[in-house]
Amino acid sequence: MDHPARTGLIGAAFSVGRSFQPNLLTRNTVDQSIITGASSAGAYGIYASADSLINSIASRISRQEHPEPASRLVVAATLGTAGAIASAALAWHEHEPRMRAAGRLIGQGLAAASVASIASTLTGRRSEGRRAAFAVAGAVGALSWAVTRPWRAAPGSLLPEDLDVTLHFRPHGEQHFFEDDVREVKPAVTVAIAAGVAIATYGLARAESALTHASSRAATVIIGGEPQDHRTLGRLTATGISLGVAAVALNRVSAMLTKGGDAIEPGHSTPPAAPEITGSPASGLAWDKQTREGARWLSMTLPPETINSVLEISDAKQPIRVYASSEIADTEAARAEVLLREIDRTNALQRRAFALFSPTGSGYVNYVASETFEYLTHGDCASAAIQYSVLPSSLSLGKVPTGAAQTRMVVDGITQRLMAMPAEQRPRFFLFGESLGSQVSEEMFTGSWVYGPTGAGVEAALWIGTPSATTWRKQLWGTRTIADVPGVGPGSIYLPRTIADWRQLPPAQREQVRYLLLQNGDDPIPKFGSQVLWRRPDWLGPIRPLGAPRGTQWVPGTTFLMTFLDMLNALTPTPGTFAEGGHDYRFVLPEALAQTWRLQASEEQMVRVDRALRERELAWELHRDRAAALAKPAAEQPEAMKKVLATASKYTDRDIDDAELEAIIAKGLQPTGD
Repeated sequence: MDHPARTGLIGAAFSVGRSFQPNLLTRNTVDQSIITGASSAGAYGIYASADSLINSIASRISRQEHPEPASRLVVAATLGTAGAIASAALAWHEHEPRMRAAGRLIGQGLAAASVASIASTLTGRRSEGRRAAFAVAGAVGALSWAVTRPWRAAPGSLLPEDLDVTLHFRPHGEQHFFEDDVREVKPAVTVAIAAGVAIATYGLARAESALTHASSRAATVIIGGEPQDHRTLGRLTATGISLGVAAVALNRVSAMLTKGGDAIEPGHSTPPAAPEITGSPASGLAWDKQTREGARWLSMTLPPETINSVLEISDAKQPIRVYASSEIADTEAARAEVLLREIDRTNALQRRAFALFSPTGSGYVNYVASETFEYLTHGDCASAAIQYSVLPSSLSLGKVPTGAAQTRMVVDGITQRLMAMPAEQRPRFFLFGESLGSQVSEEMFTGSWVYGPTGAGVEAALWIGTPSATTWRKQLWGTRTIADVPGVGPGSIYLPRTIADWRQLPPAQREQVRYLLLQNGDDPIPKFGSQVLWRRPDWLGPIRPLGAPRGTQWVPGTTFLMTFLDMLNALTPTPGTFAEGGHDYRFVLPEALAQTWRLQASEEQMVRVDRALRERELAWELHRDRAAALAKPAAEQPEAMKKVLATASKYTDRDIDDAELEAIIAKGLQPTGD
C-alpha cells in the first residue's frame, strides 16, 4: 500500500466517524450506509490526491523519485500550518463572500490532508505500512466519532426537551405531527454495514490505484516523462471517470422515471365530463396527453354537490380547472398558448377568483390547496397550471428556466386580459407554488423587488417549501440574519424561517401579509443546494432556528449528502393523516390559504372542510390502488387486492375488508362533511 493509499484510508476513516451525525430529518440504516459509504469513498479520493501532491512537491524539492520521509514530513507540516492559519484567518460568518468561504475550505482541507499525510508517513515503508495504516485508520475513525459526539446531537425534526414549543391542535382535537415517518438506525446492522463499508472502501482504493496507474502511464504517451510525474493527473482522471459513470447512471434513472410520469393511471383513465375542465370532450384536448399528475389533478376537481354538502350551502358552482401538460405541446410558448386558450374557452377570468398553481417537478399540484380554494370560494373560481417536467423535483432542477419562462408568459397573458376588463369585473388573482414550483413561480419576479407581483395584478400569493436556489427570495431576504425572528417586509411580503414564526406574528402584522413564503424549519428543500457541499450554511450557524439539527457540525461533502437524503425522505405522507414537518404542509395549508388569500369561512365550515380534505385524499389514494389492482390480469387480481386491503389497514390503523374499503372510497369522494 503506497503513501497516497494509506493517507486516503486514514481520511476515509475520519469521514466515517463524522458521518453518523444527525441532520434535518431522521434516517434509517440504509440511509446511514449510503452516507457512510459515499463519504468515506469521497474522502479517500480527496486525501489520496492531496498526498500525491505532497509527494510530488517533496520529490521536486529533494530531486528524488521516492523522497525520504523527512522531506514528506516537512512539506506536509508546512502546508498544514499554512492551511490552519488561513482557516483561522477566514473564520465563518453569515453572508460571507464566496471567495472567503472557498479560501477557508482550502485551508481546512490542506490542514486535514497534511495531518493524514503525516500519519501515513509515520506508519512506515510500503512493506511494513499496511497493518499500521489500518490500525491508525481505526483509531482515527473511533476518535472522530467520539469527538463528533453524535449521541448528543438531535435531528431537526425531533424537538429537544429544552425547546419551548406550543403544540397546535385542530378544532376537533387532532394531534399535531412534526414528521411523517420517524426512522431509526439499527445498531447491529450499522456495525455490519460499517464492516462492509470498510471492505468496499479498501476495494475502491485498490481499483482507484489501478485506474490511476493506468491513467499515469497513458499520460506518458501523450505528454512524455515518467508515470510518477503524472500521478496527480492520473488520480484526477480516475475521479473524472468515476463522475462520468455516475452521470450515465443518473441519466438512465431519469429515463425510467420519465416513462412512469407520462402514464395515466387506471384510476384516472376516464376523462372528465364537465366542460369547465381540461380534457373533457368540450376542451378538444386529448386525455392521454395530460400525463399522470395532470390527469390526477383534473379528475379530482370538486363537483358542486360536494361543495354544497360540506359547506351546507346550496348555490355552489362547478369549479374550473385548466392544465397544459408537458406532452400537449413541444415548446414553452406553445404550452402557454394552450393554457391561455383554455382560460379563454372556459371564461375562467369571469369567475370571482382565479389562481395560477405552479406544479412541482413531476407536475403535481397540491390537492389540499386546490380543494381548499374551491371550497372557500363556493366553486366560483378557476384554477390553472402549466407543467414543465414529469420527473421528481430533485431530477428537474435543470427545468426551472423552462418553467419560469412559460409561467411568465401565462402571467403576462392573464395580466393583459385583466387590464382589458373593467376593474369591477376582474377576478381576484392569486399565485400558489410548492417546492420546485415555488421557485418557478417566484423567479418570474427576479430583479423586480416587491413590485413584481403587484405589477402583474397578483392580489396575494402563497409559496411553500421554496428551494434555496431561488434568486428572488434571496433578494428579498437580503443581509438579515437567520438568528433573529423576521418581521413583515419588505412591503407586504413575509419570509418566516419556520411556520412557528408565522403563527406567532401578532394579528395586526398578519393582516399586512399578502405574499407568504412559508417553510418548515426541518424542510431540506429550502436548505439544500450546491453551496452546502463546500461552505457552512447559515442554518448550521451558532444560533439555529427551530428545525435545524442540534449539536451537528458541518462537514464538507458529508453534510451535502445528508441533506440530499433528507430531501428524498422529506415527503412520506400517510393519506388522510395531515402532518407538519419535512416537506409536508398539508396540516397548515387550509389555514394559511384562507388567511393569506382572505377567503371567508366560519370556524365550523373550516372544520368540515378540513375533515373532508382528509377523507377525500384517503379515498382517492385507495381508489387508485384498487383500480390498478383490478387492471391486472384476472389471475393476479386476488393477490393485488389483498395488498390494497393491507395498505388501507395501514393507513387507517384498523383492519379493512372489501366492504369497508368501498365505504371509505364512497364517503371520501361523496363527502357529507359530518
